[in-house]
Amino acid sequence: MLSEFKNFTLLVLAAMAAFSTAAFVMADTALSQDEESYSPAHDVGSGDNDWWTTYPDQHESTGSSVEHPDWVLDALKEKPVLILIHQTKCVPCKTQTPRIEAAVASFSGDLEYVDVLAEDSGYLKALDILAVYDPYGEEKYFVPTTVFITLAKGPDGTVDVAWHSEIDIMSQEDIDDYVKDSIYYYKQNAAAWT
Repeated sequence: MLSEFKNFTLLVLAAMAAFSTAAFVMADTALSQDEESYSPAHDVGSGDNDWWTTYPDQHESTGSSVEHPDWVLDALKEKPVLILIHQTKCVPCKTQTPRIEAAVASFSGDLEYVDVLAEDSGYLKALDILAVYDPYGEEKYFVPTTVFITLAKGPDGTVDVAWHSEIDIMSQEDIDDYVKDSIYYYKQNAAAWT
């Protein structure tokens, strides 16, 4: 009887280990296994949670085109871009930074990560980025600000730079969703981008 219990326990533990491993592998490699079946969490549009090709509905310049920095356009020739703007003494940044770093670690081969510390020599770079990618355009900049940039088809069907930015702390799930979307959209549209 004890032998049967040990065998059953080992079988249950092996099944749990196999399931945990499979779930972990599926989560991190879902895009690489079958990009055709991936369904983006966020559409291209102008709403709060969308990917934007022009300034979004909540922006003071809604519908206007965006003048992306040259270094962003250069980086997009290779892969999508993730930018984190933060400061060392910012309490919400202490939550957001490790979450961004976890996403970068999971998808580093498919993503260009730009970490901008909005202090000292990085302060002016942070202001330049926020001047373009602040989701509201009110010139009241906050940290942390996270910017996701990729390539996607705009409303007219042509491939353009698409972006989304968030102020404050994001959940790990939301960060991962935007990262996965950025990789998916990029792989679907990079060849058609001119």
